[in-house]
Amino acid sequence: MAIQIDLQESQYGVAFAEAYFRIATASVSRTRNADDRFNVMVDVIGYATRPTHDDVREVAFHRLYAPLTEVEAQQGENFLIKCYAWVMAQPNFINSIAV
Repeated sequence: MAIQIDLQESQYGVAFAEAYFRIATASVSRTRNADDRFNVMVDVIGYATRPTHDDVREVAFHRLYAPLTEVEAQQGENFLIKCYAWVMAQPNFINSIAV
């Protein structure tokens, strides 16, 4: 699974139509907050197009945080799919599509 979106601005100062994003890291950590005891950290890496090998350089990087309860509330059959659903609902990924 991955996410496709028109990237309006990149670290290179240019836009990329139909940029390809995928989750590189999704990890859960315990916090001191009794209301939301666990947080999810998600690293999302964007490429100009779908990479054909692992030696391709990214054009965007986002590190996002969410309470585990928010991620678990998403539709999906497993944790990673729920992470993708949560990412796609975030402001930087509005109008993205799953690919």
